[in-house]
Amino acid sequence: MPDISLTDERDLLQKVALGDGDAYTILFRHYSGQVYDVAMLYLRDSGLAREIVQEVFMKVWLKKADMQQVKQFKDYLFILTRNHIYDGFKKQVVRLKAHDFHLRNQPEAQNDTDHLLLQREYDAILDKAVSGLPPERKKVYLARKQGWSNEEISRQLNISVHTVKKQMSLAMHAVRAFVKARLQNDIVPFLLFLLLLRK
Repeated sequence: MPDISLTDERDLLQKVALGDGDAYTILFRHYSGQVYDVAMLYLRDSGLAREIVQEVFMKVWLKKADMQQVKQFKDYLFILTRNHIYDGFKKQVVRLKAHDFHLRNQPEAQNDTDHLLLQREYDAILDKAVSGLPPERKKVYLARKQGWSNEEISRQLNISVHTVKKQMSLAMHAVRAFVKARLQNDIVPFLLFLLLLRK
């Protein structure tokens, strides 16, 4: 699809601000692919990425009166998409933390099969994240999880303490990124499944 000139884009945005559905459709067809690409960059799931496209452009339509103030629609869409995805991550993390807090504060007898199944899902995601680490980084991460100090890891693996700290930092970043990316794919649908079973 050929690029839209800045003048044409501003004209379309002005029309969208006035509720012009045809102008909105033109912008959607032109930019939906770029929103999809950004969503895929963060989520790596085509189904979720398509949902993000629909949700982002729904926000554009709901905020159509603001469109006449937008200078660069491409940049506006990128920020809108990124923030929408981040907000989704934050909401899921809060929900999962609340769920975990609820389980931890129940009497032992009530920590039933659902809790065990959910814990297995967590463990499976964490195992996948760790197994994908480079060998040396994986050794550092696992040693630290066993309670070894940086100095002990340094001696055992024959690397400097600085290297231990750097590898641990990289490992934690990679593991967190992997788990975040899998929240929507694995844990949240699994939680919904469990809730449906209990109804």
